[in-house]
Amino acid sequence: MAGPDAPEAGWKAFTENVVGGGRLELDPAGVEQCIKLCDDHARRMGELANRARFELRAANLGIGENDIESAKVLARKFDEKAVGGSEISVSNTAVGLFTAHQSYAKDMKSMFEAVLARYTEQDDATAVAFGSLGTTL
Repeated sequence: MAGPDAPEAGWKAFTENVVGGGRLELDPAGVEQCIKLCDDHARRMGELANRARFELRAANLGIGENDIESAKVLARKFDEKAVGGSEISVSNTAVGLFTAHQSYAKDMKSMFEAVLARYTEQDDATAVAFGSLGTTL
């Protein structure tokens, strides 16, 4: 899904707002947990994509694809739907779906890392500012 209503559009706007100087209140431990969950999800989607490359192959369905042309065409279509091919782009396959989910989880992880880094920088700057105020009081 693409366009202004796509989920990634919301994450991008959120990231730009937070990293670009917007206001955010958060629990750093919660963000660290989100980073971990995104990393785990991306890893799992990568594993599923790899499994799909091998386990979803439809090389021999046993429907007569060795002797009947229409069965051969059908087997090829099932195979291409799993891993891609001449008639089906990879983005419309099981491998493509899992890879897209993996990329999205990695993007979310990067966003959370940027948010946490910006929050930590600001928190440190605020602590230094308050520390210097304490010496003049």
